[in-house]
Amino acid sequence: MTNTRAVWAFLTALLAFGVFGGAAFAANHFNELRLQDAVVAVPLALVLALASVLLGRRARVEQQRTLGRSGSPGFIALARFLGTVALLLALTAALALAVFAVLVLVLE
Repeated sequence: MTNTRAVWAFLTALLAFGVFGGAAFAANHFNELRLQDAVVAVPLALVLALASVLLGRRARVEQQRTLGRSGSPGFIALARFLGTVALLLALTAALALAVFAVLVLVLE
């Protein structure tokens, strides 16, 4: 029996990493990126990472509730790990964006 919450947690974690990858590609591909461009990517990645962590937690609870019959514990742990890393990366990016915004406001 497949744990669908674990699959969704894994996919949303990958999407969060994809948002950061797309933002990095855009930063390297285009000559000029503004603060407004980064404001779109960071909250989106934050929401996806938070959803991944919450889905991973629910997947673990469901796996424990069904006494291990719902999904692989290794896959659930992987989904939770990726979601946590994505959340930490998104929080770090949000903090860096906030510091950058304050610096821009102070220097103008």
